[in-house]
Amino acid sequence: MGIASDLVIIIVAGMLGALIARVLRQPLLLGYIIAGVLVGPHTGGITVSGVHEIELLAEIGVALLLFTLGIEFSINELKPVRHVALIGTPLQIVLTMTFGWAVGQFMGWDSHLSTWFGAFIALSSTMVVLKTLESKGLVGTLSSRVMLGMLVVQDIAIVPMLIIMPQLGSESFGMQELAYAGVKTVLFLASMFILGSRVIPRFMRIVAGWNSRELFMLTCSAIGLGVGYATHSLGLSFAFGAFVAGMVLSESRYAYQALSDILPLRDIFSLIFFASVGMLIDPFYIWDHIGTILILAMAILVGKGLVFGAMARLFRYRNIIPLALGFGMFQVGELSFLLLQQGAESGSFPKEYFPLFMGVGIVTMLLTPVMASCTGPIYSLLRTRSNTDPLQTVNLPESELDGHVVILGYGRFGSYVAESLREIDIPHVVVELNANKVEEAAEAGRAVIYGDAGQEIVLEAARVSHARMVLMTIPSVRGSSSVLEKVYHMAPQCPVVALSRNPEHLEVLRALGAHHIIMPEFETGLEMVRQTLFNFCMSAVDIQNVMDSMRRERYTTDLEFNYPKAVQLSRLSRAAESINLNWVEVDSKAEIVGRTLAGSKIRTVTGVSVAGILRENDFIQNPDATFKFMAGDIVGVLGGRQNIESFRCLATSTQCELNEV
Repeated sequence: MGIASDLVIIIVAGMLGALIARVLRQPLLLGYIIAGVLVGPHTGGITVSGVHEIELLAEIGVALLLFTLGIEFSINELKPVRHVALIGTPLQIVLTMTFGWAVGQFMGWDSHLSTWFGAFIALSSTMVVLKTLESKGLVGTLSSRVMLGMLVVQDIAIVPMLIIMPQLGSESFGMQELAYAGVKTVLFLASMFILGSRVIPRFMRIVAGWNSRELFMLTCSAIGLGVGYATHSLGLSFAFGAFVAGMVLSESRYAYQALSDILPLRDIFSLIFFASVGMLIDPFYIWDHIGTILILAMAILVGKGLVFGAMARLFRYRNIIPLALGFGMFQVGELSFLLLQQGAESGSFPKEYFPLFMGVGIVTMLLTPVMASCTGPIYSLLRTRSNTDPLQTVNLPESELDGHVVILGYGRFGSYVAESLREIDIPHVVVELNANKVEEAAEAGRAVIYGDAGQEIVLEAARVSHARMVLMTIPSVRGSSSVLEKVYHMAPQCPVVALSRNPEHLEVLRALGAHHIIMPEFETGLEMVRQTLFNFCMSAVDIQNVMDSMRRERYTTDLEFNYPKAVQLSRLSRAAESINLNWVEVDSKAEIVGRTLAGSKIRTVTGVSVAGILRENDFIQNPDATFKFMAGDIVGVLGGRQNIESFRCLATSTQCELNEV
């Protein structure tokens, strides 16, 4: 069967490797690489015969990987952490490459190989970092946003690295050739801008209009791979062209559909790529050099971790964030494997060192979840052994806080709550760890404390023991759990309203005794259901009953038992929703036109009450009995659904049977 049998072997082995990686809670790409090692030429048993052909086929996986990366790229992701991402990441790459070069010199390598080692370790793994954050429940925290922002810029940095690094050591490589490549790159980007703004959107609109998903997917693949081949013909990187094509397509309205259609194809070819990388690894070589690999991996852990920690400190991120970045992003990235392979194929990188570098990269990936788990304990240990920095407070009242609200977090929800409390003159204080958010709160005139809400000294500064209520908007499970335990230890009677991101978080908060839990996505869904039921003419009482039932199923708290006022507030809210106010426009042929409110006997005939009438630019509130209706009046009436429908018949030319009430 030739290459067909090789593909079958790789896909089956990749599936088994992915299953094992999943069980061990490791990224799937590690399973793919190990599968490639097992079916490669360096091991016995079932072996792929056409390794070179598989390597050529894997180039499509590289292009599709960069193509989807370009589609997913969004500048909006960088806005909250734009300074550390756009400035700190390039600086981190340069410092890491310098450190890697120094390690290579220490190992006795020549300058060329040392430079390659520095480039190899400069990037971090998006897949490993995301998997680690998800497993630890840290997605949405400030440290996770910093990591993801830096990862996005690293993913962009791979493009010029793929252009420059494979040319190192080439006799024809020099400043003139580099400048020539830069000119070609600029011309290519300019032409892609024209195509992306004028040609491709129109072409995609035509293809999408044919409603053929197969043709749509084929078109997207042709754009990504075709543009990549065009750049390859110009002497630039095939992957670079695919990335630019993805960025161009990301600006169209068809980006999400294109991404969903391409992802399965990308995943299959990514399996082939990572398996082809594994085929180049000799496990016996790894075993013979295991000591060197472990030494290099530990050097990366320390050196690269210190670089990331320094970047966090340089851009004014304090407390646990430097540790989180150092222990979470020290690993070698999957795109580094791509860089290494491109260098090996071009002859710039010596192939005999390929298994050594790959072994080091895999070890750093395996160490990441372990080191990330140590972040919290090490931070706590450092806090207890060091003198606590004086708390920074802004706009705190001169008198001691008492009977106030403590808002933990000044993000989207916390800032909105603080603004609302200010408008209704309820005293409150904000606790925030992000220095940028602290400045934002200070500029808005908020009473704010800069510090970690998980530290008792910070909660003491906020006088949580004297607070009327605590509002907690911390998104992570571990962070909110730690804070909630300390709040209840210091103020056991203080009610806590907590924000939950998912059902698992909800269960943790419920077990810890949060008085009320709010899930923003769930509440948004409830509002959409409410609007749907309203447009299906269900009464307000029935709608409210449905809403209450759905909330009871999702939320289980002791709020109503501990706080009787909550019961009254709920009843008032339900009663207000039961007042069904509707607007009806008076038709010119309606029988009430020209009649007074008393003469039309609206209350007697329909059972509704007229709350107000909008006539052109004037609004008449609670009109008296002598008010006369005119065509075009918009009447606001209160009543049940049947009563309102009866009035609608009376105010329009519709023929209905009316029964006096």
